[in-house]
Amino acid sequence: MSDTVSNWSTDHLADWAAELSFEDLPSDVIAMTEDCILDAIGCAIAGLESSGAIAVAGMAEKCYASGRSKVWFRGAQLNSVGAAYTNAAATSALDIDDGHRLAMGHPGAAVIPSVLAIADEIEADGRDVITAIVAGYEAAVRLGHAEIKKPYHTGNWSGFGAAVGAAKLMDMEPIQIMHALAITAYHSPRLNDLTQSMYMGSDVKESIPWSVVTGMSAAELAMRGFTGCRDALDLEGRFDPEIIQAGLGDDFKIMGTYFKNYSVCRWAHTSISGLTEIMREEGLAAGDLKSVVVDTFGQAAALNNSADPDNIISAQYSLPYTMALAAVHGEEAVSPLTDGMIGMMDVVQVARRITILHNHEMDAHLPHRAPARIVVESADGRFEKTVITAWGDAGGDTTRSDYRNKFFRLAGRALNSAHAAQIVDAVGQIRTGNIQSLSDVLSSDSLDAVRRTM
Repeated sequence: MSDTVSNWSTDHLADWAAELSFEDLPSDVIAMTEDCILDAIGCAIAGLESSGAIAVAGMAEKCYASGRSKVWFRGAQLNSVGAAYTNAAATSALDIDDGHRLAMGHPGAAVIPSVLAIADEIEADGRDVITAIVAGYEAAVRLGHAEIKKPYHTGNWSGFGAAVGAAKLMDMEPIQIMHALAITAYHSPRLNDLTQSMYMGSDVKESIPWSVVTGMSAAELAMRGFTGCRDALDLEGRFDPEIIQAGLGDDFKIMGTYFKNYSVCRWAHTSISGLTEIMREEGLAAGDLKSVVVDTFGQAAALNNSADPDNIISAQYSLPYTMALAAVHGEEAVSPLTDGMIGMMDVVQVARRITILHNHEMDAHLPHRAPARIVVESADGRFEKTVITAWGDAGGDTTRSDYRNKFFRLAGRALNSAHAAQIVDAVGQIRTGNIQSLSDVLSSDSLDAVRRTM
């Protein structure tokens, strides 16, 4: 244990993280980490020109000193916190970043920008980068899973992943990692249920980027002797310490990561795919849809679900609008969803025919699956489909080739095919120790190319 014997969750996580080595990682864990890195980069490319990402980039440039850490595809360098903050904002902007069912949120958009920013700063070995990312996912997912009252705000727990990932890569002692976790518990966002606000379509979203700032700052503070409350993760009411500690070291939570092919809330994915599958199988057009009823789980039914959202973020949290958009303009219209797809009256008309209902039977599938039953009424008859497993779910049939195709589709918004292929190759070199190649290909300024495609 860290300096004294303790059963506190901060100590257990810190000791495990400090002892973890690249040699401890099975080949499938290494491969999954590579997939997560590549996916995060593709998501960041897609989100570069979003309003939130642009605002964060400007704020970070003003408020954070220059440094050695790359701001991806903006041709700039900041200190590690500023760069990670900016890159996390782009990665999470379009809601197409990876997630985890147990945590019910998005670890990668926080952990990967944090670790890669530190890697730039200290010229890290690529194998240590992979190990730090695995440690960061472990902390983030365990804390997300352990939340007693789940507000479905990733920022409540993603900062812990940023703190552990950064601390691990900086080779901090267990006692320092422990304090980084304890500090994060008090400095990171403490957010109410996302579904309680009528203004879900705002740039704050799930506060992932700011959790990166708090988590990385906590690691920096701990390294300098700043202390936190050691029992912070075990205090009554916020986390369940049994879940935090259960089976620690027996497996790797990163293996439960899911990937997304639609840039909308994960809770909408089975509804979108179910409707589009019915339409393909039955030869239906959007105009043929007299009504669509979706039976889904409670959290999906509680989203804003506006038939006419006023911005892209609000649309990300609307089952009716994103389903209608895919029905009218094809699934590519939500992969990724862009500002030009908002306020389309042909889509709004279809969205108004879609009813979202809470079906308690669907709740039983959580957290491992987020299902939906879609019932379509048309002139040709009534059609029904239940979708349990979404594209990219852990344990599903989506392949690494599918994930690569997603990356090239998103990267093609800003990069030529050769540059995108260089990124794929550079990610593959990390396991050999080479992280510099990836840093180099992320440093180019691609904003002009992005603007030409928006």
